[in-house]
Amino acid sequence: MRISKRLKLLVALCTILTLAHGAVLLKQRSVMIRSFEQIKHLTEVQLRVDLLRANLWLLQQYQDQKAINDTARALVNLQHYVNTAQQLQMAARETKLLNNLQRHEKNIGVLLDLSRQNLAKRLEPQSNSNKVLTTRYNVIIQSMSEDLLRLQTQVVDDARILQVRHLYLNGALLLLITILVTLFSLQTLSRFKAHLVTFKKGIKDLAAGDLLSKVSMPKGEEFGEMADEFNSMKQELLLATRKRDQLQLEVEEQTRQLQLQQAKLRHIAEHDDLTGIFNRGAATTQIELAIERCKRQQQQAALLFIDLDRFKPINDNLGHAAGDKVLKEIAQRLHCSLRASDMIARFGGDEFIVWLEPVHSHDEIALVVEKIRATGHDITLDTQQLDVDMSIGVSIYPTDGENLAALLSHADNAMYKTKKCRDSKAPAPAIETMPPQE
Repeated sequence: MRISKRLKLLVALCTILTLAHGAVLLKQRSVMIRSFEQIKHLTEVQLRVDLLRANLWLLQQYQDQKAINDTARALVNLQHYVNTAQQLQMAARETKLLNNLQRHEKNIGVLLDLSRQNLAKRLEPQSNSNKVLTTRYNVIIQSMSEDLLRLQTQVVDDARILQVRHLYLNGALLLLITILVTLFSLQTLSRFKAHLVTFKKGIKDLAAGDLLSKVSMPKGEEFGEMADEFNSMKQELLLATRKRDQLQLEVEEQTRQLQLQQAKLRHIAEHDDLTGIFNRGAATTQIELAIERCKRQQQQAALLFIDLDRFKPINDNLGHAAGDKVLKEIAQRLHCSLRASDMIARFGGDEFIVWLEPVHSHDEIALVVEKIRATGHDITLDTQQLDVDMSIGVSIYPTDGENLAALLSHADNAMYKTKKCRDSKAPAPAIETMPPQE
């Protein structure tokens, strides 16, 4: 038989069965709708009873005006649904159970009035009157739940009986419907496979990193909704990827800022707050490294210990601010007069040290000493011109010592000899001749 004829025969048979059972199905539909409405409405009533139970529990816990008001609102809501349920077509036994529910509602309303009176009297929650009310609340709400359960059971039983009555009558129709559904399922399976292939392609594109393409499906079907969600997910992934890249840039920027801050902190830790040159700790570290470097390269270096003569009168007569300006100016001049390979540091209050690396002759050191002494001349301080003398002691590595302590000690002694000679007007001791380099 041709498929077209089979379809025509199926349509004819379905038409005959539909006309034969039309009246029965209409009656069954009306009964089912009524049963469903009853069950649905009773479910709503059950929810309101549970809400009333919860509010009564809060009322028992707190015994305040808010709890009473919330319970009263829940009771009014329940009364509305129970009154609506009475308008539905129900059997006599079901109507009786609804009347019981209304009676319980009135009892709860009376108890709420008593609770308000107790609250107005400021009775303790553990008072006998409140305990009695709590007990009566629990009894009424329990009775209400039991009546509602019996009502729901009765409605469900009635609906079940009606369903059983129509079961055999609609058996043949259901069998034919099953056949139709089977045919429809085969058609649905075919469409499902086609949509599945499209989705697999979209997933493969996503796995390959394609976040811009979209899966296209017919609208108004489940697969269309899934395609919309899938496309939304790809859009979210695209946004997340862009945010990740932006976050990576922000992390890199934060890292750069942190490195700059660390460098700034390192500079602050190694440099003198007033003059901006190396402090004593940083100078010690740098000179020790320089000594090791000179040892490896077999170079000679010189350590100059500088003390400002008669600096205390400047602080005493002109103030500490003036003294700070003098120190900053001398430090700046010393820094400008030295080579890039040399190092200057503030060693104490008015003491500086200079590390010269490398040095080759006595004349080279003497020239530097003269430059350093010249930095103390013609210092402008407001409207005054100051000349600050300096006592300088020199030690040469490795002639005068092979470590920092020895070099400092020798330079300090030489500085004091120079200061003593300056005070006694005697000529300053000459710098010892450096041995020739190999």
